[in-house]
Amino acid sequence: MTKPSAGPDIATALVVMMGGALGTGCRYALSLLPGQTGPLHPGTLLANLIACAGYALLTSFLAGLPKSAHARRRQLTNRGLGMGLCGGLSTMSTLSLELVQGLLGGQVRATLAYLLISFAGGLMVSWAMAALGARLAAHIQAGVR
Repeated sequence: MTKPSAGPDIATALVVMMGGALGTGCRYALSLLPGQTGPLHPGTLLANLIACAGYALLTSFLAGLPKSAHARRRQLTNRGLGMGLCGGLSTMSTLSLELVQGLLGGQVRATLAYLLISFAGGLMVSWAMAALGARLAAHIQAGVR
């Protein structure tokens, strides 16, 4: 016998929307930082680095926790903070626009440096925060035993 379709999950949709609204609001606040003109845009860079760090930490932490009766809570946390908050905070479209504008403005070296800083920085903070998340989960598991 097959399991019937659960249909739309209202709770998941709500936590994603709430997280997304918060992430988008934070993203907007970061866009108000000074120095948003020229080839380097600190608001976009910070938003993307914070989102990479947060999502890597969250994902690694949740994956390292023991499977338990809290699967639904874990799912809602992952969707609300990961997909919602971090998804609303990060902005590949704005980064792409800023890169094209920098190239069209003749600032090729500075624009390529911004691209490298954005991607290398995102990878580095993701790696570091994933390691931290795994350590935190292992620490919690050690205390549970």
